[in-house]
Amino acid sequence: MTPKVLLAAIAGLLLGTAAAAQDFKGPIKIVVPFAPGGATDAVARLLAPGLSKQLGQQVIIDNRPGASGQLGTAAVKSAPADGSTFLLALDHSVVVVPLITPTAGYDALKDFVPVGQVARFQWTFAVPLGSPAKTLVEFVDAVRKDPAQGNYGVPLQGGVPDIIGAAISRKASVKMEPIPFGGSAMMMPQLIGGQLASGVTGEPEGVTMFKGGKVRLLAISGGKRSALLPNVPTFEELGFSGVNVNSFNAFFAPKALPRPLAEKFNAALRATLGDREVQQKIHEMSLELAPTDLSESGRELVKSYEFWHRPENLPK
Repeated sequence: MTPKVLLAAIAGLLLGTAAAAQDFKGPIKIVVPFAPGGATDAVARLLAPGLSKQLGQQVIIDNRPGASGQLGTAAVKSAPADGSTFLLALDHSVVVVPLITPTAGYDALKDFVPVGQVARFQWTFAVPLGSPAKTLVEFVDAVRKDPAQGNYGVPLQGGVPDIIGAAISRKASVKMEPIPFGGSAMMMPQLIGGQLASGVTGEPEGVTMFKGGKVRLLAISGGKRSALLPNVPTFEELGFSGVNVNSFNAFFAPKALPRPLAEKFNAALRATLGDREVQQKIHEMSLELAPTDLSESGRELVKSYEFWHRPENLPK
């Protein structure tokens, strides 16, 4: 073999090795930092078959609930950045938790790369059907008479759920105290059963409970009413300012994930979200489909990061 042929062979081998190094190998694990049964878990399990088909690898869902998503999120930060582990989480778990819990040990921009948004949603404020409150004003009156009624359940600590309590406290001069749970799936039974006087949950769970005749919805976050809940007023229109904000769920990976793998995962995700059956099921979950490319994903994360880093927005 001549030197030129030998060099060409070595170069081809190296190029082949480099290309192989930028591909997915073995099972891909999607960490969901909430308990099974909630909206984020349902989205992960809906998307897993499509992602598996697109990427040519088995996709496994790994639920790691605890500390408002902190445990699962921190686990992904520490995972190998080789495309074997991704996080499907709310922007809250990635952005807000480290702000209110300094010991979380991670930062949204420094430790993660967003690889694709899935959907956006609003937050609902609900009371059990047995509650005498038919409106938010009546709920506030009940809290004035019995301050214990101001303890409300939240599926996670901080973020929009706490902002809702702060808005009610500020406007009505009553004490609202959040009781955090490890996800909506753990909170809903106590809200439905009347062990909680009220609770905040994402629109998907709120719509499901409302349509199932299990709770009464008094208000919703965001700048406009939800098309799925046209009769439920926003906090803003009821005079409770500061709740004109929504949330999103998205996929994240350890920061050092090679760009080619990020691009491949994003393309697989967008292809999966383009499936009509998947789109229909996401709509049925009461989520607003919001796929993004890598650049858009980055901008969405920065937007959320900047919002929650403003002192007036961070829950006290």
